[in-house]
Amino acid sequence: MRSPQSRLRSRLLSSPSSSTPTAKTPVTPRRHGPYGVPGRLLREVDDHVQGEAKLEREGTDAAEAAAVRAGWLLLDAYERMSRRGADRVFGHENEAWHAYAEDLGDLNYTLSDGRALAREDRKNRLRFRRTVDFARHGEVVFDVGFGMGLLAATLIKDRGIKKYFGIDIVDKFVPMVTDLFAVNGLAPETLSLEASDLYNLTKERIGATGASLVICCEVLEHVPDAERALKVLADALPDGADLLFSVPIHGRIEGAWGHVSVFDVARLKAMLDEAGLYAHHVEPLANAWSLVVASRDPNGSRRVREATGRPALRTSVPLSAHRDYVYVDPAHLTPVNGATVVRGSGSEACWQFSTGGGYTFPVKGLESLRLWFKPATVEHVSRMVATAYAGDVKVAHWVWKPKPGQLAEGVVLSTALRPGEVGLHFIGDQNDRAVMADRVEILARVDDGERAEIEIKVAYLP
Repeated sequence: MRSPQSRLRSRLLSSPSSSTPTAKTPVTPRRHGPYGVPGRLLREVDDHVQGEAKLEREGTDAAEAAAVRAGWLLLDAYERMSRRGADRVFGHENEAWHAYAEDLGDLNYTLSDGRALAREDRKNRLRFRRTVDFARHGEVVFDVGFGMGLLAATLIKDRGIKKYFGIDIVDKFVPMVTDLFAVNGLAPETLSLEASDLYNLTKERIGATGASLVICCEVLEHVPDAERALKVLADALPDGADLLFSVPIHGRIEGAWGHVSVFDVARLKAMLDEAGLYAHHVEPLANAWSLVVASRDPNGSRRVREATGRPALRTSVPLSAHRDYVYVDPAHLTPVNGATVVRGSGSEACWQFSTGGGYTFPVKGLESLRLWFKPATVEHVSRMVATAYAGDVKVAHWVWKPKPGQLAEGVVLSTALRPGEVGLHFIGDQNDRAVMADRVEILARVDDGERAEIEIKVAYLP
C-alpha cells in the first residue's frame, strides 16, 4: 500500500494547472524559466539605457493617435513574451479572431496542370481576413510581393477588388498566379501581374494604376535594407493612398531561412519616421505578425475608421477561482521550532523567534499570500522563508534576505507573494500546483543564540 505522502505526490504530478484538483489529465512537470516564471513565458530582453526623449510621430486625430499608442504597447508586450507565453496570455482573444476568420471564402487550390497549392494555415487565414477588412469593395489595389497569389485571390473573391496590380521579384510566380485566378474564375476589370523589383517603384508608376491601397505583406523581412524599401514605398504612394504592410513580430518566424532581419517596435517606429509615414493602425496579428496601416497624411484615416472587424464578442476569462482574501485569525497560527506568542491583540500577534523558528497556518489552496510585518526587535534576522505545502510536499517557496536596516524597528512592511513570481521582497523559486496547498509555514533565520520579535498579520487568496 502506498503511503499518503506518495499518493499525494502522484496526485500533484497528474493534476492540471486549473483550480480543479480532481481532474485526471496528466501533466508533465515543467522547468522554471527566468525570474521564477514557469515554462519560460518571458523572453530575455536587454533594457538598454534610454537616450534623449523623443516625441512620437503621430497624426492629428487624438482618438486615432491613442489607439495607435495602445497598438504599439500591445505589440511591445508580445515581443517581450515567448511565443508560448503570448499564446497563454492572449490565447482567448486570438481564438476569437481565428473563429472570426473562418467566414473567409475558400479557394480552389488545384491549378490547371493538376498541381495543388498548399492551403494556408489558420494564422495566414487570419492575416488574409484582416487584410480584407482594411480593403474596400470596388477598390484598386497595388500589391508588392504577391507570392503565390493566395492573398490576392482572397481580396478579389471576398472583397470584390475592381482592379488588381501586383509585382513580385520571382518570375515563376506570374504564370502560376495567373492560372490560380483562372481556375477560381477571378476576373477583375484589370488584372496585371509583373516580375519586378520593389526598389524600382515610383509614384508615377503606381499613380498610373489609380491604386488607393498599396499592400506589402511579408516582404520587408526578405529584402536587404528594409528601411530603404519602406522609404521607396512611401515615396511611391499616390496622393490619398494608404499603405498596409506586415512583418513578423520580433522573436517569431525566425526559422525562415529567407528572412534577413527582424523588426521590433523601436525599429518599426524609426522606419516610419524616416519614410515620412504616419501610423493610423497598429496591431499584433495571430501572435506572428505586426500589421501596420500608414500613409503620408497626418489626418485621421477614413479607411481605419470604416474597416470591418470581428464582432465585440466578450473573450475575458476569470483569472481567479476565488476573489476574496481570507484573513487568518491569529489563533490559527501555530508556532513551530520553538517560536512563542509574546502578545496579541485583534488581528495581530507578536511572535518571538529563535533560530529557525516561525509559525504555520492552514489554507485552502493558494493563489496569493499577503504578509504584514511590524518589527519590534529584528536586528538578528538574516533570512525569512515562506513555504506552502500540500501534505508534506512543497508546492511553493519564497525566500527573503533583508538588507541592513530594511527591517528597522517601527517600519511596517506589507508584501504580496504569488507562486512562481518575484515580489518586492521575497524571491519565489517554485510553483508546483500551489492551488493544492493546505498549509503555509513562515520561518525566520535568526543568528545563533539570539531572538527576534515581529508583529504579524496574514491573509491569503485561495
